[in-house]
Amino acid sequence: MRATVFRGVNQVGVEDVERPRAGAGEAIVRVTLTTICGTDVHIVRGEYPVKPGLTVGHEMVGVIDELGPGVTGYQLGQRVLVGAITPCGQCRGCLSGHLSQCGHGAGLEALGGWCLGNTMNGVQAEYVRVPFAQANLALIPDGLSDEQVLLLADIASTGFGGAESGGVKLGDAVVVFAQGPIGLCASVGARLMGASLVIGVDGDEARLAMARTLGVDVVLDFRQQDVVAEVKRLTGGGVDVAIEALGTQQTFESALRTLQPGGTLSSLGVYSGKLQLPYDAFAAGLGDHRIVTTLCPGGKERMRRLMELVRAKRVDLTPLFTHRFALKDIRDAYELFSQRKDGVLKVAIRP
Repeated sequence: MRATVFRGVNQVGVEDVERPRAGAGEAIVRVTLTTICGTDVHIVRGEYPVKPGLTVGHEMVGVIDELGPGVTGYQLGQRVLVGAITPCGQCRGCLSGHLSQCGHGAGLEALGGWCLGNTMNGVQAEYVRVPFAQANLALIPDGLSDEQVLLLADIASTGFGGAESGGVKLGDAVVVFAQGPIGLCASVGARLMGASLVIGVDGDEARLAMARTLGVDVVLDFRQQDVVAEVKRLTGGGVDVAIEALGTQQTFESALRTLQPGGTLSSLGVYSGKLQLPYDAFAAGLGDHRIVTTLCPGGKERMRRLMELVRAKRVDLTPLFTHRFALKDIRDAYELFSQRKDGVLKVAIRP
């Protein structure tokens, strides 16, 4: 089969590789649509280490092609959505509700639920082997297209998870720093959770425009104004929840400074290097603030619930697909996406 293989820093391309087979508890899914995530770009740039020779990617929809021993309740040919996080469903982490920190049948492991495109071959390919298939194959309801559900696998689950972890309540004021794909989903998630005011912050015209399209109440361009001061003015002193969706010192600190006493900073960013906590913004540790982090929630029940939101027309993320490619042209897609050219948000890739 054809697959997108990482060979070293900035060395990624489509190659002929051996087609996977299903072992016990596994499934083989023929991929019908996939995409590129910012984490894939970190891998290609060498900023997140994976083993050379790995097939990258962790967001996909497809059709069941093979079922291994022990997988029941599914049939060949059924359309499925597989989350970016594929927990085992049996370990202490999973049974305690921490599916993203799956211990693969034992205790807990940091990032342990993220297997595809990390510790095993991923989904930017014609076929993918899905681990713990019983816990991770989510049947796609009739009437929903691949593009309607693909982004639920990661960015929607992550973005919505940021609002959920932040404890957004009815009537809350929320600010979301960075309106990339995950930040946009965090903004949508805050509205779903009942926020009365959602403020989106970015410095990219295309992303600010998409934030408006998706219903963000106020958009702020950090290039044009003091965002922290403006957020405090709009909210009468600070937000209930600030969501950080980029992963830089500047956005983290700005998010912290927009909080009112007792507020929550919900961090979705992936940080590198040293992250500093300014004591004044943190009220010297006495401001009753909370800082929470979230890794994309996964598993088939999470995917089922998100698809129900789409089916009920509460969520439509298809506007985020700004560009489309064939798998054979995925190097061009990586170039476009990693360089943020032509107003790109997400790319749809068909094998």
